[in-house]
This record gives sequence, C-alpha cells and structure tokens, in this order.
Amino acid sequence: MSTALSAADVFSAAILLEEKGARFYSEAAARFSGEGKKLLSGLASMEKVHAGRFRKIMDTLPSADPGEMTEERDAYLSMLTGDRIFTPESEMEMRDTYGDILEKAITVEKNSVFFYTAVKDTLAQKMDGAAVDLLIREEIGHFQSLTDALQRWRERKGEA
Repeated sequence: MSTALSAADVFSAAILLEEKGARFYSEAAARFSGEGKKLLSGLASMEKVHAGRFRKIMDTLPSADPGEMTEERDAYLSMLTGDRIFTPESEMEMRDTYGDILEKAITVEKNSVFFYTAVKDTLAQKMDGAAVDLLIREEIGHFQSLTDALQRWRERKGEA
C-alpha cells in the first residue's frame, strides 16, 4: 500500500490505543482485589503515562494536512488499529476468571508490541525512534508482568 502516513497520524492512533488499554486494565482491575487489582491498576496507570508521552511527542511533530486525509489513509489507520490489538477474543466477559483476564491482557500486549514495532520500522525517518523503543520495552515488561502473574495464579490453583 502506498498510503503516506505522517508521524502525527501514527502517534494519534497510538494515543487512542493507549487510552483503550487504560480503560481495559481499569475495567479489569475493578473485578478483583488484592494482588490482581494492584497489578491491573498499575498497568492502567502505565498506559495513561504512555498516552501522555505520545501527546508530548505529537506536540513536536508537524500536523498532517487535513486536506490530505483520504479514505485510503483513514482505512489504513483503521486497519492498523481497529481490532488488531484489542481483538474480539480479548473482550472481557462476566464469567472471566483472573486467569482469563491475564490471558487476554497478554494477547493485547503481544499485539501492541507487534504494532509498535511495525510502526517504528515503517516510519523510522519521521518519528522519535527512541521513544517508540522505550514504549516497546515497556510493553514487553507488561507482557512479562502478566505472564508472571498468570504463572503464580496457576500455581495457587494447582494448574501449573
């Protein structure tokens, strides 16, 4: 696809994704107490920090010319961010256990790492690569925290 996305386009999409992540973790945290609530609330806070970090970066970028927004560009951004990170499978259900939520969160984090890696590789010349590298490392850290929490939960349940 020859769609030319600006760094501002991509960071705008990333802000929306981070905000969605914050809502996801906040909703998940509301279902639990103790260690689970602490982990999920902490992840919600981190996602808010990521969105804020991206807003600061966006302030330094030239805005995309609104006249240049095309259906093709909108479709491409939608494809990048639509249901690729928060898939239908990652939607929380009332019957989800803590383990189910952790599994869904792990999938979301893996999808996020893929998205940010693809974005960085695609727009390397136009964006703050160090900021995206930091975010990728943090998303991988989230993945590790979730994986560790899932292992501990399984051990307590006798499933490990």
